[in-house]
Amino acid sequence: AHPHLLLAGVAGGMAAVFRALDVRLNRRVAIKVLPPEMAFNDAVRTRFLREAQMAAQLTHRNIVPIYTVDEKDGLVFFVMALVDGDSVATLLAASGRMPAAEVRVIIGDVADALGYAHRQGVVHRDIKPDNILMDRVTRRPMVTDFGIARAAAEEQRLTVAGMAVGTPAYMSPEQAMGERELDGRSDI
Repeated sequence: AHPHLLLAGVAGGMAAVFRALDVRLNRRVAIKVLPPEMAFNDAVRTRFLREAQMAAQLTHRNIVPIYTVDEKDGLVFFVMALVDGDSVATLLAASGRMPAAEVRVIIGDVADALGYAHRQGVVHRDIKPDNILMDRVTRRPMVTDFGIARAAAEEQRLTVAGMAVGTPAYMSPEQAMGERELDGRSDI
């Protein structure tokens, strides 16, 4: 989308994620692109951009930083730090149980990141092992995808009133009931 970003690969998720090289700054980044069927909906696009802009204001050692939020030629995307590592979900699938000491560190760091975000007025809405990335070198957990579920919720509301959005196994009761206004307690 931008001439100074070179795409290198693709991964999956609710939005398409691309590995890229920011040639201006010579750093690897990840680009998350809203699916076209959602990007063409004005309400969803506006919500996605607003949520990504709010998330971009978050500066915390356990939150993946967002560098750019933009739209170009019908693509709505944001550029964020590329975390070299796997999600907690991938690690659990590969090795099963994690040691209790490691789990305590992950939960403590994620809770600290969520607490910080909540104080800034940002609710994640889809906290789960897939959205916690573990840096391969430092083993530091990094929370990603703040606000993405809220953009998806807008798309669902346009088609099914009261539809709950999130990952059912990790949803709070108030999310499962389709409540629109959630606060940080729902992430916990």
